[in-house]
Amino acid sequence: MKETKIQWHPGFVAAMNLEFAKNRQELIFEKEYNLNTKPLEIDLLVIKKNASVKIANEIGILFRGHNIMEYKSPGDALDIDAFYKVAAYACLYKSYGEKLDAIRADDVTVSLVREAKPDGLFNYFKDHGDAISNPYHGIYYIMGNVLFPTQIIVTRELDEITHIWLSSLSEKMEREKMARLLESTRKLTGKAEQEFADSVLEVSIEVSIEASRIPRSKLLGIRPSRHSPNARASTALGSLLAGISKS
Repeated sequence: MKETKIQWHPGFVAAMNLEFAKNRQELIFEKEYNLNTKPLEIDLLVIKKNASVKIANEIGILFRGHNIMEYKSPGDALDIDAFYKVAAYACLYKSYGEKLDAIRADDVTVSLVREAKPDGLFNYFKDHGDAISNPYHGIYYIMGNVLFPTQIIVTRELDEITHIWLSSLSEKMEREKMARLLESTRKLTGKAEQEFADSVLEVSIEVSIEASRIPRSKLLGIRPSRHSPNARASTALGSLLAGISKS
């Protein structure tokens, strides 16, 4: 059977919608935002409808009016070249305003998200005298020579309860974390929230199938469904939990 590729990026977009649930009505989410041509694409653009809005989630404390988010799946590198590539995206985005200086440079931020801490990149900053602050667990501000306020979010270091959605995009889903994710999913009542949760669950299910001994064929019939949001994904994850507990 052909190997199923894990869809990390849709899961990331869904997770961020859930992370910013308290402010979602005050934000605009533009996934896979194109910069003029298709190859140049921002993973997620978050725009404040009102610049004065304060984001409740600490990931959004750095945010200004226009916020560029780049997600690196577990197999993707986050090195200095990737860092500058995203900075270049931010420059292009700033320059594509409808009129001269329509998007102010001081109204743009950059966030790079990755499960593991990019030690090589942090060493590069250290070697070049660029300071890094760590105001919250898993959140690092780059204080050196950057064009825009920039943060690196290490999802493995985030509080797993406060950031259950983003921290669940992991290559290693332990049984306890899977149980918490399932419980958080069951508490959701809104249709949009349930559909976002399904996207996160889909990633967790794929990761867990690969890590478990449960045949994929036993779970293929209980994938998340837009016609029955949340329920099928919960059933699939519940089956995985039962299987892992017996192994």
